[in-house]
Amino acid sequence: MADKDSSNAVYGLFMCRGDVPFDVCGDCVQSATHVLSSECTLSIWGMIWYEQCMVRYSNTSFFSVPSTQPSNPMSNNFNVSTNQTMFDSLLLNTMNKTADEAAFSLNKYATKEQKLTELLTIFNLAQCTRDLSFESCRTCLGFAVAQIPVCCKGRRGGRVLLPSCNIRFELYPFYRHGSPEPLVPATKYQNIDSKYSQDPGYLSHECSRTNYQTTLDKNRITNILNYLSSKARNSNNNNEFEMTNVDNRVFGLYLCRGDIPSSLCAECIVNATDRIASECPMSIEAMIWYNYCLLRYSNYSFFRTMSTSPRFESMNVTNNYQDYRSYYKYQLWSALTKVAGDIWDRNDRYCTETFVLNHVQTLYVQGQCTKDLSTGDCNYCIHDVIETAIPWSRLGSVGGRVLYPSCTLRFELFPFYRNGTDDQQPPSITGENGRSRTIILIVVIPIVASLLLFSFCCYLLRKRARKSYNKIILKQNFGHESNTIGGLQFDFSVIEAATNNFSEENKVGKGGFGQVYKGVLSDGRHIAVKRLSKSSTQGAAEFKNEVLLIAKLQHKNLVAFIGFCLQEEEKILIYEYVPNKSLDYFLFDPHSEKLLSWTERYNIIDGIARGILYLHEYSRLKVIHRDLKPSNILLDENMNPKISDFGLARIVDQQQGSTSRIVGTLGYMSPEYAMQGKFSEKSDIFSFGVMILEIITGKKNVGSSESFRNGEGLLSLVWRQFCNEALLSVLDPKMKGNCAEFEVIRCIQIGLLCVQENPDERPTIEAIVSYLSNISIELPSPQEPAFFLHAKMDPTKTFAGESSSSISVNEISESTFLPR
Repeated sequence: MADKDSSNAVYGLFMCRGDVPFDVCGDCVQSATHVLSSECTLSIWGMIWYEQCMVRYSNTSFFSVPSTQPSNPMSNNFNVSTNQTMFDSLLLNTMNKTADEAAFSLNKYATKEQKLTELLTIFNLAQCTRDLSFESCRTCLGFAVAQIPVCCKGRRGGRVLLPSCNIRFELYPFYRHGSPEPLVPATKYQNIDSKYSQDPGYLSHECSRTNYQTTLDKNRITNILNYLSSKARNSNNNNEFEMTNVDNRVFGLYLCRGDIPSSLCAECIVNATDRIASECPMSIEAMIWYNYCLLRYSNYSFFRTMSTSPRFESMNVTNNYQDYRSYYKYQLWSALTKVAGDIWDRNDRYCTETFVLNHVQTLYVQGQCTKDLSTGDCNYCIHDVIETAIPWSRLGSVGGRVLYPSCTLRFELFPFYRNGTDDQQPPSITGENGRSRTIILIVVIPIVASLLLFSFCCYLLRKRARKSYNKIILKQNFGHESNTIGGLQFDFSVIEAATNNFSEENKVGKGGFGQVYKGVLSDGRHIAVKRLSKSSTQGAAEFKNEVLLIAKLQHKNLVAFIGFCLQEEEKILIYEYVPNKSLDYFLFDPHSEKLLSWTERYNIIDGIARGILYLHEYSRLKVIHRDLKPSNILLDENMNPKISDFGLARIVDQQQGSTSRIVGTLGYMSPEYAMQGKFSEKSDIFSFGVMILEIITGKKNVGSSESFRNGEGLLSLVWRQFCNEALLSVLDPKMKGNCAEFEVIRCIQIGLLCVQENPDERPTIEAIVSYLSNISIELPSPQEPAFFLHAKMDPTKTFAGESSSSISVNEISESTFLPR
């Protein structure tokens, strides 16, 4: 320890929550110190709180002295539903008992649970820094407990964060029972009068082999590295990206992680250029990765070219959580593929996602591509990471990263990145400006906690018999696929609790197969539950096929699949709950109170197109939906579209397929499919074109028997007005005068291009997305649509036993799969 009387001494401390594993603790503290050092550059004292850790420093010694300022109380926005007076009294009593236990314990950490009602339990946590004595710890915790009536009275959760201690309570178990991995014991001191071992955040580098017959002028390498370094120092943009070349001989590129500030980006690039210059002095190409940036140069142009080599991999493999490994692996795979499905669609080529695993754990995923890549190359790069570098056998890792030259992917069980609103970043408090040279770090981590509680072990033993039974049922229904979907299976009792025992109040719809209910899981997720009727003779095969298909698809414009229940006679599908019903309700229901504006309709068209693009081109599986229609387009709280109902979908490994059994809904079927059983991507394009025209006109292509008897269906009507150059006459009367006429005419023309009789004349979904996003692209002239088909058939008829009624959640229908 440095001399406490020295004017240059700086004192530091960090503390991790008592249930946090050591490796997670280390990553949390590393992230916190970087943020603190960048935001409190000249402050003589500072403090930062994270979910799993806190870090503090000062120019005066604070060891063994309880500090209660600054104070940071926070509370849940919602009140408890039970008697608040009783709740507050019970909470204070339990929290004081928890504080007593924490003060007396060796690691200054304690948790306690208190039953509130039959269904509600209060979970409490108290912790002090381990430099405090028993009396000092209890004094600090007493001050924190006294803040509860001020900040958190009647609230469903809250916490008080102080420099020397903290408390927290929730109505769910937010901490671990026992410690799944050994924690570092004892307290130790360390002099860190260095710059993080001279190079903070360095991960790896690769240099080409020196070839004296092919060399680069060292001055050119120096020039390009100096240019990149200077560009980073003089930039004020986040997600900084730069590429350049010197005399067409040396090409260089750098990319900073999308969440870091420009100052940290500049520091990272400066370190990277310095190190790569010293490590690769004679190399004609080199690559270096840091935690916050990457940098690359070469004697050939690699711009706009996807590169997967060289690569850097780091996986945190663990043998813990054996009982949850299958579930975790599937959730991780779903999370990674969702990021892959979203990132290519973003201009900054940067994407983060969070996924709730259980009551106490959240998975954080981050992906990024270099910004010179096309959307397709970015998508392929991220998918190559998932399929090649993180195969199914390695998905048991509880954290890891894979870094390519063109893209990166990382996942952890702690928030290692910032988001745009800083809602994942803890508050930081800074004091007066000052300088320091020496930092003294006191490592305060709780000693090894006990292993899994005895009661938890007993609980697992009781469940083992049930799990064995569930595995047998899965094997019987899904065969070899049961190993990959087992983690998505829910117990029937969980679904009963979520839907209030399938009460009438929770019922939101009815399909041909059974009932649809809304519900809330114990972790707060809102779900839509589709329950197959026990007496129904249809739906078993459809149930199996929809589980196997949609579980492998993740995109923001597809309804999210959460899981399923297969128990005795019960067959249940569980989706995210989408509150705004389906598109057909807003277009065709006369009782709908909301009028869709043109902006909303245009965004819905664009969102559906991007969802289809994912199905056709960017998902692991090439999927033909075969039943695109407004009743299968759900709208979330922001009126964003989500494609649902994959009961009729087909997975194909070729451009088209055929079937002897026609399934779907007339009015949306392409003629080659309805008449000959041939389906392809162009079948979905036809259905999408019909929807575009329905969205613009507010008229249904099916359901009007009179119009069809007269041979004047929607397609015929729009085509006639197109020929008469009077397209605006078909516009929904509710929108006239409140729309961009150029966009309306352009969308109608796109719709007509999609419904042309010859499938080869219809545009691809990639072309359609380009038409919608770039108004400068000139559209081809459409040919006559295939409206003749529907003049010959009953427009209200549906195939494969489908109901023609519209409901707010997707119905299940039959599907057959082809191997990919």
